[in-house]
Amino acid sequence: MTILVWNCRGLGRPQTVQDLVRLVQVHRPKIVFSSETCQRKEVVEGLRWRLDLKNVITVAGDGKGGSLALFWDDFF
Repeated sequence: MTILVWNCRGLGRPQTVQDLVRLVQVHRPKIVFSSETCQRKEVVEGLRWRLDLKNVITVAGDGKGGSLALFWDDFF
């Protein structure tokens, strides 16, 4: 099983999203964990379709801190 962990410092930039999508396409991880996403929950949850992963859970940041996102595919 492959797991991708990335401190991306913001998923709001198109280039950052493209880089993440490219990494997922190349390595085909079952789990992707992203910290410091700095985006609203709805934006991050919408990325699961671009990443071709079926599930996502997000945790909003507090104050200036970024947020967290965990994407995963079905394991079976």
